[in-house]
Amino acid sequence: MNDIEMLNFFKLKDNPFKLEVILETFVGYNLERTKLLNSINNKEKIILVSGPTGAGKTTLLLWIYNNLKTKNKVYIYRPFEKMEEFEKYFIEKLSFFERIIYKFKKFNIVEYLNKKNLIIFLDEATFCDDNILEWIKVISDQTNCTFILAGLPELEERLLKQHRTLYERIITKIYLKSLDPESGKLLIKKRLELAGNPNLFTEDAIEEIYNLSGGLPREILKYSYEALLIAYREKKNIVDKDIVEKIYEAKKPPTDLLKLTEKQRYIVELITKYGPKTVNELLKLFKERYSDTTIHAISNILKRMTESKILIRTKVKGKFIYDVVPAIKDYFIREINK
Repeated sequence: MNDIEMLNFFKLKDNPFKLEVILETFVGYNLERTKLLNSINNKEKIILVSGPTGAGKTTLLLWIYNNLKTKNKVYIYRPFEKMEEFEKYFIEKLSFFERIIYKFKKFNIVEYLNKKNLIIFLDEATFCDDNILEWIKVISDQTNCTFILAGLPELEERLLKQHRTLYERIITKIYLKSLDPESGKLLIKKRLELAGNPNLFTEDAIEEIYNLSGGLPREILKYSYEALLIAYREKKNIVDKDIVEKIYEAKKPPTDLLKLTEKQRYIVELITKYGPKTVNELLKLFKERYSDTTIHAISNILKRMTESKILIRTKVKGKFIYDVVPAIKDYFIREINK
């Protein structure tokens, strides 16, 4: 299918539901925005922003970043693997004169960071190496920098259990769960307005998409685009509730797949909330509820769930990663966010 033909059919200038940050259409999370801005203005050293995949963490951080009036700010989209890479990144931001001074060791990177009072936005902080997290703790102690760490909910659990001294330095913790109904529906309307056809979706279609998505911004955009595709295939120039219901019917998992055992359901909930996991990562989370579980026991559960097509197993860098099949994950996202 030709996307240009579809856009012309709907009188759209661009795909309104592409999965990229468009700050003009950022909606909701007003309390979280205020809380984060206040924490930065109060010069807190480390601030934590967490939430499930697709909740809007990156959009929130970029909105805050763009609305801060200071020049002493940096945005890092993904953590570096080594401390040396972090230092190299900051060195590259030095002025020509500062580089000359640095070259002759007139000051070190800690002194530079302290002088600049930098606000450092670190996205995808879930992927921080332990050494990087310790480095952040040291830098926050020795400088006036502010670190805003954004990651999945498992990041907070990891900090609490493995980096307790860093965790205790965090005053403000912000959790993004999902958009409220008004904001979720407004996201669709703003995207359509920006693309040039604000009346393309009916009100009941927009409401149905919100209900289907569980209020997660990324899911709202994905379902909206799917509705657009179905309407185009059927040559309907308005997307109504009937179109959206066809998405749900197509994605609804078979009834027998939802007859999970208590432990299977818990595994699905863990992966849906925290993202794909290895068997050892799942065992660690699983033991919080079922403390006597062994690696052999959980491996057998995962094997049966994979054979029953509840889970997908993929090999990444020599390790098997387990994820929930999309139809069941969508179902549980809606359940979790009810």
